[in-house]
Amino acid sequence: MIYAGVDIGGMNIKIGLVDIKGTILADNSIKTDNTKDYKGILEDIVDDIRKLCKHVGADYHDIAGIGIGVPGVVDSRTGTVSYSANLGWRDVPVVHGLEVASGIRAEAANDANCAAWGEYKFGASRSMDNVILVTLGTGVGSGIIIDGRLFDGVASAGGEAGHMIIVKDGKQCNCGLKGCWERYASATALIEQTQEAMDKHPESLMHEIVAENGKISGRTAFIAAERGDKAGKEVVEGYIDYIATGLINIGNIFHPNAIIIGGGISNEGEALIAPLEKKVNDGLLASEHNPKVRIIGASLGNKAGIIGAAALVM
Repeated sequence: MIYAGVDIGGMNIKIGLVDIKGTILADNSIKTDNTKDYKGILEDIVDDIRKLCKHVGADYHDIAGIGIGVPGVVDSRTGTVSYSANLGWRDVPVVHGLEVASGIRAEAANDANCAAWGEYKFGASRSMDNVILVTLGTGVGSGIIIDGRLFDGVASAGGEAGHMIIVKDGKQCNCGLKGCWERYASATALIEQTQEAMDKHPESLMHEIVAENGKISGRTAFIAAERGDKAGKEVVEGYIDYIATGLINIGNIFHPNAIIIGGGISNEGEALIAPLEKKVNDGLLASEHNPKVRIIGASLGNKAGIIGAAALVM
């Protein structure tokens, strides 16, 4: 059987055809046309699904279901996007709209929940019934799986770990709160921390690295640290401390089998994962008596959203 997975972003929409084993048969990315209303965007998605079917020689009517991941608050029970800042959507009946546009059964969930579901069904946390996915990107997203089920709270408004407060009266967050974990542990925050360190340390190798690459990125401080730069090491260590603070909170609340780290920063591999795992397990309540929480890099990369969305309808 074939399923379609859709991962909507504020700038681009990733769309794929996925088989029952979680293998992507074909995928594509189209621009999110914000000049259109939600119905127009859904029609663009259906048009692209039809094109992908032609590309792989499949009959469009063989698609068994379409899953869609949306950034923001998505009530998965009613199929309604309550609010999406990136898309400017409020109370959008996305599942009904997609079913009308496509003629195919559909389901929807928050994009981070889709990524978590994809990793659980086909990726790094396969066969683990209690796992948390944390994505470190522009913001901090999270997906929570308890006893093999997605947890999202009342009206699917829960599971937003990026907005736990880790610094009282700390930095202003775009959500309106202050001191959110997202303001300290996202890739955006890392770039900000890197810039602040560069301003204080004109002798740092980070200046040379930025000149080589043309801009500051989430990799700048990690590259400098690898080359022995003191300021770069301080940025990386401080950043990992911020991530660990949130993960310790998550670990003490849920004590899952594993916490999966996704997003671009996860590409740093053991330079990120190894110190994180030690800090988190050292910080857990009664850490010497309880099982360790594994910290694992996500394995599906930027395809997790497509695969997880498709898995919603499997």
